[in-house]
Amino acid sequence: MRLTRPPCRAENGMVATAHYLASTAALDILKRGGTATDAAICAASTMSVILPHMIGIGGDAFWLIYDARSKKVHAINGSGVCGQAISCSDYEREGHIPHRGPRSAITVPGAVDSWRLAHERFGRLPLSELLAPAIKYARSGVAVTEDLAAWTTEDRQWLAADPGASKLFLNRGEPYRAGERLTQPALAETLETIAKHGPRAFYEQTARSITNYLKEQGGLLRYEDFKSYRARWVDPISSSYRGYRAVQLPPPSQGIAGLLILNFLNGIDLSKLPPNGEAYFHAVIQATKWAFAHRDRHLADPSFADIPVAKLLDPAMCAAERQSWLEDPVKLTATEPAGSDTTFISIADGEGNAVGLVQSLYFDFGSCVADPGSGVLLQNRGSYFSLDPAHPNVLAPGKQSASTLMSGMLLKDDQLYAVYGSQGGEVQPQAQTAFITRLVDFGCDVQTALESPRLLYGRSWGDSANKLLLEATAGEQVFADLRKRGHPVERAEWPFPRMGTAQAIRLKGPWSDFMEGGADPRGEGIAVGF
Repeated sequence: MRLTRPPCRAENGMVATAHYLASTAALDILKRGGTATDAAICAASTMSVILPHMIGIGGDAFWLIYDARSKKVHAINGSGVCGQAISCSDYEREGHIPHRGPRSAITVPGAVDSWRLAHERFGRLPLSELLAPAIKYARSGVAVTEDLAAWTTEDRQWLAADPGASKLFLNRGEPYRAGERLTQPALAETLETIAKHGPRAFYEQTARSITNYLKEQGGLLRYEDFKSYRARWVDPISSSYRGYRAVQLPPPSQGIAGLLILNFLNGIDLSKLPPNGEAYFHAVIQATKWAFAHRDRHLADPSFADIPVAKLLDPAMCAAERQSWLEDPVKLTATEPAGSDTTFISIADGEGNAVGLVQSLYFDFGSCVADPGSGVLLQNRGSYFSLDPAHPNVLAPGKQSASTLMSGMLLKDDQLYAVYGSQGGEVQPQAQTAFITRLVDFGCDVQTALESPRLLYGRSWGDSANKLLLEATAGEQVFADLRKRGHPVERAEWPFPRMGTAQAIRLKGPWSDFMEGGADPRGEGIAVGF
């Protein structure tokens, strides 16, 4: 296949994000001596302005940070908790948690405090420098992207239902068109407050404006929920794959699903299969179904549920179940629809440090509720909670929701080999698997691994039931062979954005003198280096 762009190769620093302006802003930070963590904060804040439907300071974040000096991977859980006065009984009348509106905004945004933790330990440049591009774009305006214009049109009714969101994201009641200027002066002021007074100002000052607005609109979060929130360092989880160590975030992140898929595939020699053949896709489909079945049985806030992570990741458990799943393509798992709008940021600096940062509002435009005083658009991650008291992810005060957010790293002999991730709810573990298998099993470069045809099993937002989609570049014979085996596969044109927009970097090491970066043609990002 002919690539849409070549792999980006450089030796002093590399950035791959979901938007070209964020990639170039973060690269400038690396050129000025900033660390990978500094550049990640710059990229995340910039995209919070440029791609407000996918990422924002009103959402959550999870980090993997590789420290080259100690050769250790560190992890941050920047997922917000449910308000302390919110319980299932608040939704007895509806019978469910709404996906939109002020009553869907029930978890504290955790992203900004995760920036604090990362910067305190691994940052070098001042926050004022890191947030400067975001502040500039928010104040002076930025061109609306095609993707933002399309999602604004899609979500117009929800945005129009909230006075703050309507004021911010609709142009006299109409969706912005691609190329028009979007300004966010209130958000610029909020970002300046964070830059000047630190991330805790968001929770102790900005939070008053946010919670006052939410109260006016019938929301349930309170100021005390913000003030008491803290992101935290957590221990990453890992599993072996073909002599590499695959590292993920622990629950409530669905990172464990990515490791479970690799455990399943570890028992199959993919390198002997055609990389776009029916046998390869069959193995990945069944691995995904098996992993999702275990994920959905357990995934929740580990502070509220006993999650047997070690048992789940024990290769013996997978070995005992693998063959029965491979022999039964009709075997299904039922999944709940999950939000798909997220951004993943891959960054590596010249010292060998690297970051995989995933940040999200959950659905496109999150709750579609925006505080006009601060310009903060609030996430709806709490709508993923269950109201079933027997469900591990049942809503409870102070609890984190199970999260689709995950970030991946691959290490070889304790040296970082690659950092990778994607947006897309159910897509994320599948996009990561597609990337790893192309890179490790088939020897692809980073860009080829990202552009190769992908599968999507499960329910994306808007689907009434599980689907199995495959991009058309796999070839017609593959579709016929999969259907003959019993897979109800549907054709998706390439590039298909619902397959995730992934970014990745392969680090330099004994395998290469240069870093190698790639960005997904299914999105609007680029990889840049120097």
